[in-house]
Amino acid sequence: MTLPCRDLHARRRAAFVLWLTNLVLGVGVGTVYLGKLQDGSTTRTIVFVCLALVSSVATLSLIPGAIAWGVVRWVERVRTGGWIQAFVGSAFLCLLYADTVVFRILGYHFNSAVLNVMVTSGSEDAVHLGGMLWVKVVVVFSLVAAVQYALWNAAYKHTLKRAPVALTPPWTRPAVVATGVLMSVLFIEKSIYAAADFELDHEVNSATQLLPIYPRLHVSQMLPEGIRGMHSTAAPVEIDKPGEPLDYPHAVPAIDPNGPRPNVLIVVIDSWRDDCFTPEITPRLWEHAKGARIFENHLSGGNGTRFGVFSMLYGLHGSYWFSFLAERRSPVLLDVLGEAGYERRVFSSASMAFPEFRETAWVNMLDAVADDHPGVDALERDGQVADAVTEWVGERDADRPFFGFVLLDAAHQPYCAKDGPFQPAAQDLDYIELRNSDDAQLVERMFNKYRNSLLTCDESAGRILDALDDQGLLENTIVIVTSDHGEEFQEHGFWGHTSNFTLEQVAVPFYVLGPGFEPGVETRPTSHLDLPATLLESLGADPAVRSGWTLGENLLAPLERRERSVAGWEHLGLYTQSGIFRVRMGGTHGFDVEVFDRDWTLTADQAGAWALEGEALGRLSRESRQFLAPR
Repeated sequence: MTLPCRDLHARRRAAFVLWLTNLVLGVGVGTVYLGKLQDGSTTRTIVFVCLALVSSVATLSLIPGAIAWGVVRWVERVRTGGWIQAFVGSAFLCLLYADTVVFRILGYHFNSAVLNVMVTSGSEDAVHLGGMLWVKVVVVFSLVAAVQYALWNAAYKHTLKRAPVALTPPWTRPAVVATGVLMSVLFIEKSIYAAADFELDHEVNSATQLLPIYPRLHVSQMLPEGIRGMHSTAAPVEIDKPGEPLDYPHAVPAIDPNGPRPNVLIVVIDSWRDDCFTPEITPRLWEHAKGARIFENHLSGGNGTRFGVFSMLYGLHGSYWFSFLAERRSPVLLDVLGEAGYERRVFSSASMAFPEFRETAWVNMLDAVADDHPGVDALERDGQVADAVTEWVGERDADRPFFGFVLLDAAHQPYCAKDGPFQPAAQDLDYIELRNSDDAQLVERMFNKYRNSLLTCDESAGRILDALDDQGLLENTIVIVTSDHGEEFQEHGFWGHTSNFTLEQVAVPFYVLGPGFEPGVETRPTSHLDLPATLLESLGADPAVRSGWTLGENLLAPLERRERSVAGWEHLGLYTQSGIFRVRMGGTHGFDVEVFDRDWTLTADQAGAWALEGEALGRLSRESRQFLAPR
């Protein structure tokens, strides 16, 4: 395409004006990220993150900039080219704004975890955006696109009408000036990060996580070995990259062929945090637990459903999830129970395709999974699950022991509930509204909505336990009642789960009722990882082979003191006496391990915490490789 020089110049100038405007607006939108900068940050950190915000948004803006360049070069029709640039610019700003919403709620940006939600079938049961949200998105996007086109058109026409001027020195041209400013910003912030990298300044490194894209180039590793050795950057623990090949199990536990065969029923209430196990919020389960062994110091194996349930069924650290998914491997617990003649059934009001349990835990028993209940929401489906379990226990073969797994989903976002006693309660969950995380009244309304949803889960779970009692099955059934993870309501600056490893997100109720479990309270530290070994050893499996297939302990003989692992999408956490270690999977740099206190604030003496917990970190590293194929 050949354009007159004057028209081509006008198009280029309009494209540049639009790009520069979107860059400035993008930085303005991105200032939301700075709201989560840790209190008391140093001047260096504040200067760095402000400059890094500009360079990060500028990097992202290269995408719409490149598209605009192609439009100017190849699209002949003026208005068509203008509208294309307007839509691309609108998409840039709207996606950046959406990322700020995700970040304000969850504490991380669009990443592979978000992509997993977007592309995995069944995720609609876990993430409910609602029709009104999409209406708002369409309206806002259309308005922004209209304004963008108006700006582009004004710049284009102004340039066309302007009289030709003498050539100006290159260094005074807007594009050259903008480039110079951005390069200066880039140089300064990269220099600050390089110094922080050499000094292992975790405050600066933590600040990079506020930004939607920041390439963490570890320049210290490029220095001569003598200089690099002056300040070690090696991580004190390494967790292999997700998805490495398995070498599992090393031993298969054999249960006593003449031993007891109690039934096993696991009831999981999604997102049920530990401090919400009370007679007011869950009255039926509270009453039921009076004859149970209650584990008061219990952690899930992760801050999300996939890792919580995985640890509960496999007895392994959540970092193994990706390898088991890649190889479609079922847990030893279910394989052994199946070979022992147990009837195995799964009832869930959320799709078992997301997370991908049909490809992991249930891969060898797909016909036994019932997760396609037709209810319009989780509240209705929970009721249908209770009906299905009640019908099953009344009709099943009484001569066979059974393993049952039940997941009730109403307490997961958007917290489906009837009008309950906890008021004032929000009527709907609006993710845009949740962006206003400092609103104490909003927190109260959302927390009350959540507690009302737990009350409905309690009702469904109570019906299931009543069905067992009515059939005379409770005396010979090990009943485990727990949750996959907790739920945060701004206690540490986050909504929901998957964002950190605080107690609000990983501490869950856990009690066991049935043969072999004396009623009472257990205060020693326990974990979801302990359940598989406990169940199979209750059936006569030899504890001596435990380390050949699980990393858990036996709940009937908890350790007085232990470190416990919790997993997220990109990190493995470790609860220790010195704090909560967060270890990036696949990381090798000192910045890939950080220590937080119980309030999720970076510990001042990172190296000191590493030194105190060196043995625990080394053990975590070894355990995370124990069931992977040799390198």
